[in-house]
Amino acid sequence: MLNFLKGREASRFISEGDVHAEHGRFEEALRSYRKACEYDPTNIEPWFKIGLLYKERGNFEESVAAFDRVLELSRDHVQAIYQKGLVLGNCGKIEEALKCFDRVLELDPKYAMTIWYQKGIHLGKLGKIDEAIKTYDLILEKDPKFALAWYSKGLLLEYLGRWKEAIDCFDRALEIYPKSADLWYHKGLNLMKDHQMHEAIIAFNMSLKLDRTHANSAICKGQAFEELGEHDNALAAFETVLKLDQRNAKAWYHRGLSLQNMGRYEDALASFDKAIDLSSKNPTPLITKGILLASLKRTKEALKTLDQALQIEFIPEVKKFRDAVAGDAGEATES
Repeated sequence: MLNFLKGREASRFISEGDVHAEHGRFEEALRSYRKACEYDPTNIEPWFKIGLLYKERGNFEESVAAFDRVLELSRDHVQAIYQKGLVLGNCGKIEEALKCFDRVLELDPKYAMTIWYQKGIHLGKLGKIDEAIKTYDLILEKDPKFALAWYSKGLLLEYLGRWKEAIDCFDRALEIYPKSADLWYHKGLNLMKDHQMHEAIIAFNMSLKLDRTHANSAICKGQAFEELGEHDNALAAFETVLKLDQRNAKAWYHRGLSLQNMGRYEDALASFDKAIDLSSKNPTPLITKGILLASLKRTKEALKTLDQALQIEFIPEVKKFRDAVAGDAGEATES
């Protein structure tokens, strides 16, 4: 009778925790699930839900501990092993994560497609790119409509610089999900890398039609226009981003490049300054500004700017250019 009452109390606290979790009340949900564990320490459900809560909050150590408690009570609990694998992957413990996924495959082949997909993701994180691509190919042989596998394979091919193959993957994914702004963006990015600028702009426009706030698409669209020498269109693309987000350092930087190409040097310098203020650990805007200042014969400002860049990251080519500017002006070459 006592065990029955304890079990009933545990169920009550689990239900209470579920309501808290559904409304985003993390601490209250955690407290309720822990109460359930106190009433029935052998009940797997609250421990599993504690693991999910901690995973959602990014408390990975506590999440793994909760899933381990589930596995102490039921060593072959497939969902706990799977979730533990995901958490270990998030912690960077990729080899351990892969062992969890292999264990799930042993226990329940019905999860094969999901597990093979996760294995592909984690092999990619481990730098085993060829193995990851082969894993996605296995998935796609069995299910050619697995859009995420096409997408993830495309990303790996993009990383390898195999632009045309990546484009093919994104096209296959777009046949399944034509309204994905990210897919259109990555297709455009690879078209741009493959020097197909007009086609890239079409892809970026599709991405922006689906999501006008997709900053990367707008910035890359501007870069494609720059490659075509269409500086006015490029500038318009970067300014579209800045209307939505004045703190986008990349947009300010590329805006500066467009203005420089248009001969609007003071405006370009002001744009580079914005980029510098918003990305204080990135030497690139400082280097570009320094080179422009040197070309304008504003030597002291150029040297100061290049020295700031070198303090962030020592780049031999930049130091050589800085010393050449100083030498031409008869300045000291110490930096």
